[in-house]
Amino acid sequence: MTRSALISRFSRTESGAITVDWTVLAAAMTAMCLATAALMNDNFNMLGGMMDAELRDRQMQDDWVEFYASHFEAALETGYITEDQAQAMHDLAASMSTNNLRDQLEAGITALENGTITTDELVELVAIASVAQQLNLVDEATMDTYFGFSGGEPQYMNSAAAPSSTGTYQGVAAGGTETAGDEGGSNGGGSSGT
Repeated sequence: MTRSALISRFSRTESGAITVDWTVLAAAMTAMCLATAALMNDNFNMLGGMMDAELRDRQMQDDWVEFYASHFEAALETGYITEDQAQAMHDLAASMSTNNLRDQLEAGITALENGTITTDELVELVAIASVAQQLNLVDEATMDTYFGFSGGEPQYMNSAAAPSSTGTYQGVAAGGTETAGDEGGSNGGGSSGT
């Protein structure tokens, strides 16, 4: 037999010690990989949960969020708030976590739709919406519908709680103790029907 014939026969042979060795080694490697994955699975799940919680709770870098007086234009024109108060409300909203902003915005829009929002809560909601828009937490069409940030007529000015020249802001930016979106509001919890 020639050398090439021996090599060819050896490569085609599926019996013998070499085949058994490779099968045992492959099975051992597979078992080791599965055991390692099983041991690491709990650690990966725990680490993923910790990262998720940290990212949800932490305020992301949002130093680029700016105060725009134009977002408060409708309320400023009535004289209900001053630009300094609007700036203070915006700064308070900018310090909120992303989840808190989203929750406060959702609760505020619900209260606006239900007619249970007070005037102070409404102007605080505008501040929350201003920050939420800059962080892209809500689609632009929703923001324009309710708050008129893209030039439309803000829906909140058609509500019963719309700011007017007959009142003044008494909320947290004016030295009050309530925070944006608190139940009851800073006007004593809304009005009762007569």
